[in-house]
This record gives sequence, C-alpha cells and structure tokens, in this order.
Amino acid sequence: MAAIQVIVQYIKLFYILFKHWFRDLIGLFSDTPLKDLNSETILITGAASGLGKGVAQRLAQLGATLILWDVDEATNARVAEELNNATKSKRIHAMKCDLTNRENIYECAKKVNKVYLKNIHVYSNRLGTRKNRYCDHGYQ
Repeated sequence: MAAIQVIVQYIKLFYILFKHWFRDLIGLFSDTPLKDLNSETILITGAASGLGKGVAQRLAQLGATLILWDVDEATNARVAEELNNATKSKRIHAMKCDLTNRENIYECAKKVNKVYLKNIHVYSNRLGTRKNRYCDHGYQ
C-alpha cells in the first residue's frame, strides 16, 4: 500500500514538473510582454554597464520610461543616448548618482520626484558589492 502511494506521489510530481516546463517552453517563443510598460517609469541603478545596462536595454525595448543612475556620468549619458536612438524616443534619462553617499541619493531622489510625480519602480543593481558601507543605521 505504501509503495502505491509513493508511485502516485511521483506521478503527481512529474505531471506538475512537465506542465510547468511545457508552459515555460511555449513562453520562450512568445514575444508579448506580461505587462504593458508604456506607462511605467523605472529607475535603474548601476545602469552604465553590466547587468544594469542589460536590464535598461530590455526595458527600453518594451517602451518604459527609464531613469538611469550611475556614478560614471559620461558612460551613463552615452548609454541613455544609445537607448534613445535605438528606440527613437526621448524616454531615457541619465543622472549621476553615487549610491555610497546617502545625501547624494536624497538629492537625486528629490530631482526625480520634481519631474516625475507618479509611482516609480526601482531596479537596484549592485546592492551586494564591496562598496557598501556600514553606518550607525545599518548598511547604506
């Protein structure tokens, strides 16, 4: 009797795994995004290179308005210009922001808040790097 229950459990497990695998496989060939991003404003930190740049490229293709924060001002501006040219829009904006300086983060956030008075979604890149410093309140 116990062996039958184990077999039934394995059959259920394989059914669930196959169902999700098949659904994800079909989703790979679909180019439609899960959500319309044309009305969304997204702030991306560390957007001048690496993972942040890749996320910015994909979100720009999906039509989102992007605010790119990076400490490397020249490269960040170049990335914003490239994305604006690629999407033929002016929806990508670059700002210099040093995430190791709390006051600078507040200044940049105030500037963003003056321009965009709606909800902003934040994709924060590089939060777990060596540059994080410990202060009295915790990590900044």
